[in-house]
Amino acid sequence: MSSGDRLTGYARLAFVATARVFVVCLVIQLFLVGLDVFGVIGTENGIHREFAYAYGWLAPLLVLLAGVSQAPRRQVQLAAMLLVLFAVQTYLPSLAKELPLLAAIHSVNALAVFWLALTLARAPSRPVEPSNSSGGT
Repeated sequence: MSSGDRLTGYARLAFVATARVFVVCLVIQLFLVGLDVFGVIGTENGIHREFAYAYGWLAPLLVLLAGVSQAPRRQVQLAAMLLVLFAVQTYLPSLAKELPLLAAIHSVNALAVFWLALTLARAPSRPVEPSNSSGGT
């Protein structure tokens, strides 16, 4: 196995691990939203926002790892879409005063972010091996 193949393999494992960590962070963030909504943590409504900024760097890392791991084009596209939707997610609340109907998409977009992250997290953790088409044994 060449060093390039090893790098690709490690990048593939890192891609799937990062996607899974991202999903866990989203679940934690959803719990924090519940704490905010039901006033469990007081009047400060920013804990779930601050937590998003803490793990948000994982989204561009996923795009980078998708490229380095030579993931299928669909996975690279999904990782890029996740990055875009996550960026939109962080911007939508700032529209609450001027465009409240658009800002309300925040919760729907969160579902899309979760679905994309879950889809990426379920990707195979090893690169697909080329099939032996010689037919011999």
